[in-house]
Amino acid sequence: MKQLLKVGLDSAAPFPMHTDYQSEVFEGFEVDLLRIIAKSLDLEVQYEVSLWKDILEQLYKGELDLICSAVSVTPTRMRILEFSDPYLQFRLCAVINQRDHLDDLSRLKNKVIGVRAAAEAEKYMMKHYPAYTLKHLDTNREMYDALLAGDIDLLIDDSPIAGGFLKKHKTLKIGTFLPETDTQYAIAMKKGDLKLKSKINAVLHNIRKNGVYQQLFAKWFAQIQL
Repeated sequence: MKQLLKVGLDSAAPFPMHTDYQSEVFEGFEVDLLRIIAKSLDLEVQYEVSLWKDILEQLYKGELDLICSAVSVTPTRMRILEFSDPYLQFRLCAVINQRDHLDDLSRLKNKVIGVRAAAEAEKYMMKHYPAYTLKHLDTNREMYDALLAGDIDLLIDDSPIAGGFLKKHKTLKIGTFLPETDTQYAIAMKKGDLKLKSKINAVLHNIRKNGVYQQLFAKWFAQIQL
């Protein structure tokens, strides 16, 4: 009998990492990646959908076995969770309307900036730009809808997710990448789950070696600036 893994998914699907689990077609880079891992390790995957602000706590409490849903590796998270080897490197970026211009964030005190609640972009802005006006939103879609509607002047997001939305919304663009925000996504697991971590890392190593990773990357990140 296959081992069952409860895998946490962000309810606000961060495409192209993955689409909405309830949508007609559930797909994405992480969906393909986890399918390969599950097949290689003879595992059965059961997805559990949660709000992002709750999902890491659910893993910490043992209600989930892992999260494969655009989880950034940070020193704080590494103290309480295990992480696989990273599978994607990216930066934070500012998304603006095509008609606007933005070189850096130094002159934005009078602007309203959209950030996602509990995301690393929110933490970055609160730490580095505490005087700025932030609008805290629960989902990526809410952020981009707010920008399109003119309710915010710009938003801060992970570059892979921004790239996914920019493919849909041609009136938006990346204004600038935020300095010193090089970050990586990895699979998050319960602290001490070293056996599973080792097995997953072996699969990640194999698919980089045999070219499968490069094929997945080309499939999902063509024309997306990371």
